[in-house]
Parts: sequence; structure tokens; C-alpha cells
Amino acid sequence: MSIYKGMNRKIKDAVVTMLSGITYDTGAGAEPAFVNVLDNTKDEFDGYPSVRLLPNGMTSTTATSDEKDHTVSFAAIMHFPLNSPTDVESATYNHMYDLTDLIVDTTEHGDHINQLSAIDPTIANWIMNVTQVRWFIANGKSGALLLCNINIEVSYSKYTY
Repeated sequence: MSIYKGMNRKIKDAVVTMLSGITYDTGAGAEPAFVNVLDNTKDEFDGYPSVRLLPNGMTSTTATSDEKDHTVSFAAIMHFPLNSPTDVESATYNHMYDLTDLIVDTTEHGDHINQLSAIDPTIANWIMNVTQVRWFIANGKSGALLLCNINIEVSYSKYTY
């Protein structure tokens, strides 16, 4: 593994830390909202609900002759196991809606309070947005899943001088 740690990886690590800190109160007090927050497709979940933060793309635009604006996009994917893809209870959907709101709210609040810079002070000149949320049912190795794909984008300026 390289000693060099690029900005995309720094941002990914900070977003994983941010998502790992989300709590959810079901009436017995706040508890971690997710059993796992993973940044890969290799490791197995220890339980549900869990989130995978995966790469989703990167764009670069020229702001000025010595400044580039980069936007790195991540797919935060939540998984909820289902007994049947055609028989999903309201409680499962409600849990998914609540956790979706918590991720979106945490991301928006994290942008407002400069949370990524607090986690890693080398992350500077950035803005974070949730650009899309998509819910769908899919079949996996272990059966039917309710999936939520939340697109999180972080834009940052990089100076070329």
C-alpha cells in the first residue's frame, strides 16, 4: 500500500467516519444506526442495516487557469433483507425511510459544519451534496433485498501552482 493518500481517498475515509457516527433511536435510546459501514464489496456484513460507500465517478472542470474543481461521487448503498420481493411490510419501508433521512440530514449538516475538515484537516475548499436517492428491490446471493442508493458528491478546488 502506498504512503501517498489522494484527496478522493481522504474524502471517502472521512465520509465513512461521518456515516459510522449516525445514531437511530427506536424508543430505547440512541444506538448506532448501522451494523457496518464498509468501503468495499469484499468484506461481509455482520448484520443489517449496513451501508457500503462505493465509488460512483469523478468529474473535473477548470475554474481558472490555476484552479481545477473536482467532484467525487459516492454511492452509499443500504441493504435490508426481505422474505419476499412481493411482500414487503410497511415497517421495513419505514425503517429505510428513517435511515435515508438520517444519511441525507447528516450529510447536509456535515456540509454546514465543515465536518469532513474536522475529521481530516487536510480536506479543504469543499462542498458536499446529496444529489439523488433511489430505492429498489433486487435479488442477491442470499435472497431478496430492499436497496437504497444515495448519491453523495463532494466538490473541492485544487490549485495547480
